[in-house]
Amino acid sequence: MARIPKETVDQIIHTADILEVVGDYVQLKRKGGQNYWACCPFHNEKSPSFSVNPAKGLYKCFGCGKAGGVIQFVMDIEGSSYPEALRALAKKYGVAVPEEEERTPEEQLAQNERDSQYIVSNWAKDYYHGLLLNSEEGMSIGYGYLRERGLNLTTIQTFELGYSLDQFEGLMKAATTAGYQLKYLEKTGLVVKREDDQGRDTGRRYDRFRGRVMFPIHNVSGRVVGFGARTLKRDDKMAKYLNSPESDIYHKSDVLYGLFQARQTIRHEELCYLVEGYLDVLSLHQGGIKNVVASSGTSLTEGQIRLIKRYTDNVTVLYDGDAAGIKASLRGIDLLLEGGLNVRVVLFPDGDDPDSYIRKVGDQRFADYIESQSQDFIAFKTTLVAREASQDPVKKAAAIREVLQSIAKVPDGLKRQVFLQQTAVAFGFEEQVIITEYNKLLKTGTPTKARPEEARESRPASPATSPAAAPARAFTPEEEAEMAMYGVSSGSEAEATAGLHPGSSLNADPNELPAPLDVLMQCEQAVLRLLVLYGPHEVQPEVSVAHYLLSQLDGTPLRTPLYARLWGECREQFLQGQLPDLRLLAHHEDAGIRSLLADFATERYDLSPNWRIKDIYVPTELNLIQLACDNAILRLNKCHVQRERQQCLAQLQDPRLDQNEQLNALLRYNELTKLDGQLAQMLGTVVARNA
Repeated sequence: MARIPKETVDQIIHTADILEVVGDYVQLKRKGGQNYWACCPFHNEKSPSFSVNPAKGLYKCFGCGKAGGVIQFVMDIEGSSYPEALRALAKKYGVAVPEEEERTPEEQLAQNERDSQYIVSNWAKDYYHGLLLNSEEGMSIGYGYLRERGLNLTTIQTFELGYSLDQFEGLMKAATTAGYQLKYLEKTGLVVKREDDQGRDTGRRYDRFRGRVMFPIHNVSGRVVGFGARTLKRDDKMAKYLNSPESDIYHKSDVLYGLFQARQTIRHEELCYLVEGYLDVLSLHQGGIKNVVASSGTSLTEGQIRLIKRYTDNVTVLYDGDAAGIKASLRGIDLLLEGGLNVRVVLFPDGDDPDSYIRKVGDQRFADYIESQSQDFIAFKTTLVAREASQDPVKKAAAIREVLQSIAKVPDGLKRQVFLQQTAVAFGFEEQVIITEYNKLLKTGTPTKARPEEARESRPASPATSPAAAPARAFTPEEEAEMAMYGVSSGSEAEATAGLHPGSSLNADPNELPAPLDVLMQCEQAVLRLLVLYGPHEVQPEVSVAHYLLSQLDGTPLRTPLYARLWGECREQFLQGQLPDLRLLAHHEDAGIRSLLADFATERYDLSPNWRIKDIYVPTELNLIQLACDNAILRLNKCHVQRERQQCLAQLQDPRLDQNEQLNALLRYNELTKLDGQLAQMLGTVVARNA
């Protein structure tokens, strides 16, 4: 693959909007100052700890630790290579990527296994789509069927529907002729190898999909990962629907059909409609209900629920009128409740599914129906099981327990209380009776996942977190650990509330850092952080922060290898007339540097907007940048002096030194003691002047 020029990479980085890119995958909400927050897309959580800073172009999860810039995010979320992430962003933002030479199919297939499978799947999608619209068989059979189901050309093209010829080797021959390797056709499940009765490979290969309408399955970024296919033959021995098998790029439990086309509307409407089949999605989308996805006939999984959770907390499940199907789907809805989603249900008349009903009554009447018939899932389930057991006391007791098991899945305590009240009314019992039965159910081991914060709330307050011990605010264990990591005392609530970066306290003495942390490393980190975050800003008229720090510490190299490497690169750039650019540095080839910069730039605490409303002025670190730089320089120098002083003291205690060596060590020790005192005095004077 041709190398992308550096100037093009820089253009992509500066053009790509990290809020927009991340917002395609998660539901971001602004909180406090300039940061946006969401539940992390990289691990399962119910309380947002994933932060995006648009001004600095960086993201960080305070839960799992993943961090970086916009390119790193695409790589992490898609599992793609660096060049593939760059090209995806370039395509999204219309940045032209010059090629030194045209890529051949062989060069494309020389990429890693996953990228090759994506390429083959995308080619197959185009191949099937072309057959549907351009071949005689595709137009007469495939296109004719879709038109019969009421789908127009716009919908067909939006979802890139296709048709597979009723031939055993149609796709295989076309793919190999185009230069695609057979092994990738097999790995994606497009081609199947024929085996004998003993399971031995016969050497024969044939197309998996033949004579079927093709439904490409896209991941959330629009890449084709697999296919669903419907036969048009009347053959009871043949499966009506056939899906791609699991592969490196296709995991059924982590994919929802139609999510790529629906995600923006889901976020805008703050609601996701969940249906079962491909045609349900297509018909509703065409009818103006674009925030609809399907589980594609599979049981709902936790991975699919996490996908929905990225975009909204509200789900409405659209059921057909089949009672057996409803019963089978109840477990999946329990999973939705357990995932913290607000679940509602719409039940269609017996014999109808969403696709058939919207074609029967039309778009507007369908929209009116789902709005008027939507009901809370717990109320729906209560009505359903109560009706079945209305005349049988034993069945009624079992029905109540069944409803309570669903309520136990709800992680929100207040919602559980409301549902218990509704259940008591529905079954005609006193609320306390229902609550007592619910508590019995919990004691017998009914699984429920409480939120971490609820678990903390349920524990008695310890003296360390009681109002008497911490009148301003009790920090959570996670926050305590985070502040300890950055050297911020848990009692310094003013720093956290004021929006200062953890560890940027202007008055903290590095000698007071927690014992497990290396003091020198913390002092070096403080200087380096100022350099990369504020390098272009002026500390004095016509003197940048980068110039000030690099000149003041020219003879004081950083000793931590990672810090020294980044410091050296910034110094080289400065000597060439360039100031540190955080957006570019955030995409450094060194993963350690990328992670470090994300830690520097991502703040866990934001200044509350209420302070601004009340006209309470709180100076930021940038407002006091001269003070911050001076303190950081002095502390680093003081740290070096103290370490050398300790070395001299060790020399004085070494019996192997002769008299002259001991004298020199003593003189140097006295010089360093005096210098240490002067630095301490300077630090004290600086602090006192700005107190």
